[in-house]
Amino acid sequence: MKQKIRAICIILSVMLAAACLPLESRAMIIDKRTWKGFVYTGPFDDECDKSEIKLEILNYKGTKREVTIPKEIDGMRVTAVYSLSRAKNLRTLHIPDGVEVHRALAKAPKLKKITVSKSNKRYSVKNNALLNKKGNVLMGYPGGYSTLKVPDSVTYINGDFYGSRFKRLKLGKNVKKIGGVMFAENKGLETLVLDKKVQIIERNAFRDCKKLKKVVLGKSVRKVGYGAFVRCDKLKVIYIYNKNCKIDTSKDVYRAIPDGATIYGWKDSTAQKYAEKFHLQFVELKE
Repeated sequence: MKQKIRAICIILSVMLAAACLPLESRAMIIDKRTWKGFVYTGPFDDECDKSEIKLEILNYKGTKREVTIPKEIDGMRVTAVYSLSRAKNLRTLHIPDGVEVHRALAKAPKLKKITVSKSNKRYSVKNNALLNKKGNVLMGYPGGYSTLKVPDSVTYINGDFYGSRFKRLKLGKNVKKIGGVMFAENKGLETLVLDKKVQIIERNAFRDCKKLKKVVLGKSVRKVGYGAFVRCDKLKVIYIYNKNCKIDTSKDVYRAIPDGATIYGWKDSTAQKYAEKFHLQFVELKE
């Protein structure tokens, strides 16, 4: 009897907690709908003022080649687009003010061109790269290209290219930092060359890049975060030209460089010490 009462109390507590959740938290459980090819979700509560409801677009399954993201659907405001992976025909995308889209662009398989409204307070576009308003942070890039070309104005790559299919990265002259998890699970990259001015590779930046075979880190690279190349199973060769490059060793499970990789570096360098610590093959570079 006590167990039965206790079970009823737990159920009532869960129901009460759910009722007290913010509308945004309840919305993802309630429903998803389709409007002109856009699959979206939101807190569809008839008692709420529609103008206060925020919608999130989950994907686009329409067939149009050119699409403008709606600022609102049925009087409800659109705030974000999370994926365009089902947009098989989409070539051109127009982005209005107030809608977050950067993580979705790389998942659109044939997308080539993006534009933002002049009134957009968050984004700007240069050479089809989605940048922050100032133009120094890369936020997104169309998935219809095999090469991701980073404009020279960019100093920080901090968008979301998770699961992208870019085969090459062509960095601008002034990129200094690559953000965490930026290119995790990339499905096309085989060779990565980071020279020029790149200084920092943040945590898990190239995690699970299953095709990646060769990495070259130039003299400017001074820090490699934990898990930067973890589970890159085909990575066999990594060149580290900075003698004092700080390679994270704080978490074994997220080691920066995977087993099986041969490290090329200078004698008595941090690269050699890393190789010795984790019993990786080390080849000394020659002047």
